[in-house]
Amino acid sequence: MNYLPNKLLKLRKHYNYSQQYLAEVLGIDTLEYMNFENGSSMISYNQMKKLCALYHIDLVELFANNEDVTLYEVNKGNTDEINIEYFTAEKTLFEKIRDFYLDNKIASTIIGLLLVTIIVLTVILKNTSKPYTLVRDNINRLSVSESTVIYIDDYSGVNGSGSNTNGELSNLISSGAIKVQEGEGFSIILDENGTVSSAGLISKYSEELSEWRNIVDIAAGRAHVLGVDSNGRVHCVGDNSSGACDIVDSKNVAKVFATADGSIALDSNGNLSYSGSFIGSGSLKSYTNILDIASSESILAVLTKDQHINVFSRDSGHYLLAESWDDIVDVACGDSFVAGLDSYGKVHIEIDNDTIISQVEEWSNIIAIDAASDYLIGFDGKKIYGVGNNRYGQFKKEELNKQRLEMVSDVEYNIDERYVNVQFKGVSNASGYLVSIDVGIGISRRIDREEVVHFETDNMTDGKSYTISIVSIGEGDYTDSDPFVLNFVYTKPEEQYSFYSHENMSEEVFIGYLKSLGVDETKIHGIESEEVPCSKEGITIVSSNLEGKTFGRSELLNMEIEYTYCRIVEDEKE
Repeated sequence: MNYLPNKLLKLRKHYNYSQQYLAEVLGIDTLEYMNFENGSSMISYNQMKKLCALYHIDLVELFANNEDVTLYEVNKGNTDEINIEYFTAEKTLFEKIRDFYLDNKIASTIIGLLLVTIIVLTVILKNTSKPYTLVRDNINRLSVSESTVIYIDDYSGVNGSGSNTNGELSNLISSGAIKVQEGEGFSIILDENGTVSSAGLISKYSEELSEWRNIVDIAAGRAHVLGVDSNGRVHCVGDNSSGACDIVDSKNVAKVFATADGSIALDSNGNLSYSGSFIGSGSLKSYTNILDIASSESILAVLTKDQHINVFSRDSGHYLLAESWDDIVDVACGDSFVAGLDSYGKVHIEIDNDTIISQVEEWSNIIAIDAASDYLIGFDGKKIYGVGNNRYGQFKKEELNKQRLEMVSDVEYNIDERYVNVQFKGVSNASGYLVSIDVGIGISRRIDREEVVHFETDNMTDGKSYTISIVSIGEGDYTDSDPFVLNFVYTKPEEQYSFYSHENMSEEVFIGYLKSLGVDETKIHGIESEEVPCSKEGITIVSSNLEGKTFGRSELLNMEIEYTYCRIVEDEKE
């Protein structure tokens, strides 16, 4: 049973709102809102958020597939449709204030000045100590894997950087993305209409994923994908060798989390269920107040509703500093660090690396964090910040006071049927090179030495301009070079046809093959050989001007083709 229509009706009647008024709040027709309450239409994610703000309840509570919903005491000052009482038997509050002012002008002036001063100081302190209130939905806008970063921009567009080996950063198209998740070589996008799309996922899983409907939350592990729908049912596709998808039997689920090889489901009552394999799983049974979960191969970090972090570690290290942080709204962890984002937009990190700590302390106004095994990403809504291993160019490195490497030189490229092939001359002191090509989204290859780099041409359009960028990567006393940029127009190569020995091929087969390629029969000329005897019956080819050569299609169609043949006649047979 879908309890959402009953909840909407119960909330509206409790607050004495009309259906017309709620339709105006949502910017829709009254009839459309009525359909939400009678269950004949599905309310969108953004519309749910507006109602939650109006009723002062959590989105998870409205999503939960049960009858329970918090009904706060009605405050007439916070409602739009109320009966205003008029008093005539005694003075109104305004009249009392006016009379007090007329009788005590000096005292009233002093009190007024004090009130103004308090208001001004309150505004100043509020704006300096806490520049904004972090909305928890923002943490869904960022996700990372070992080699890629994806995020949702302010227009619900999905962007990414890093490796694109499986096409996980290709065709990330969504006009209403509300959450992104990265797996190993694939990307998952939840749209506000409740559908889920993917990039880089193998076809049989991608097809199943595309059939999901009314999804309210998603999560991705190393090789599996979780989703929970508005009825609290869990869906899972992918590798189940570790039992990660055994979670699907959970009921009334409100939110899902994924570890590399495991799954966690949080139901509407705050109870947890889990499956698969991951560190700290046994410790989760005692929690009923979980807000978020982050994991790596060696760490499980649990963020509770009191905005504190609890850490479970595989090794002997215990992250006491992380557990002492206050006001945390997002959590991330790698193999040797734990990070937390507070509601002021500041990121805290516990790691045995003073340089990384100082770099992270400089970040501000961050709205989401995430981590892979050896790097941390922060996102401020416009820019990606990162520390740690940047092997795949997942983030732009911060500028350091070090010697900048020179740019590469002698950059050349050529195009064949499958690849754009890039080669160049390297520079001294470079630890490697990041070679990228822009095909709508950046595709990068990290190499350790100068060598030919191949980029697939599958997503390139004939006649379109593209950009190659090469950065020399610095370490130690050197920082990255400026990018060497080369623009080129992609011209799709002609099909190439290679001709090997066709000795003893029948004349009929030889001419038939050429005609199948589009060669005009009038351009094919045969000469009978008087010197070479035929080795089998019929008319057979001895040689041609095509043998041992390769031709482009246009060249082949425009050339005169000559061949010699031999023939066994009846007299020779006898």
